[in-house]
Amino acid sequence: MSVPFPNFWVRKIRSFFVLFDRDLDGIVHREDYVDKVIERAKKYLSEEKVKHFETLIAKAWDEFWGGPEGKTALTIDELITSVSPRVFSDSHFAETCKEWLTVYFQGVDANDDGYVTLSEYTAFLECFNVHPFSVTPSFEVLDTNHDGLISLEEFINTGTEYFCVTADTPAKLFWGPFLA
Repeated sequence: MSVPFPNFWVRKIRSFFVLFDRDLDGIVHREDYVDKVIERAKKYLSEEKVKHFETLIAKAWDEFWGGPEGKTALTIDELITSVSPRVFSDSHFAETCKEWLTVYFQGVDANDDGYVTLSEYTAFLECFNVHPFSVTPSFEVLDTNHDGLISLEEFINTGTEYFCVTADTPAKLFWGPFLA
């Protein structure tokens, strides 16, 4: 008998899934995750950042969504089932998250000054179709020292907490409004 997944963690993964299930058919295809996000990123990021971001997001699909089976589409239940062993059993998963989030941060930090402004974070979340009015509460959660900027450390810590912590914490807003 398997142990059920922590309820709040499942809700966070569902909220993350909904960002990409644009047609609400219960399936996220690789194109939904990679192509549609890159299409939107072209509106907000420089050409150089878009190329870097495209490589990153394709790799994220391959490692996080597609997994060793190389899946090109997943339901929410398949995502939860494939990701949970890595989150709860792979001692290196948090480190993998940190590496992935570091590269994301570099993409979000449009002017490469080592910090993310509200404007930069808004552009980042707009790539995932998050409405700009929903960004400020998320930004405030990430800005833990309340200086009006998100540092690499704040970004990584909150993003890692989103995926790796099973309790209800403010990190649930990392990807915008909590939708599940």
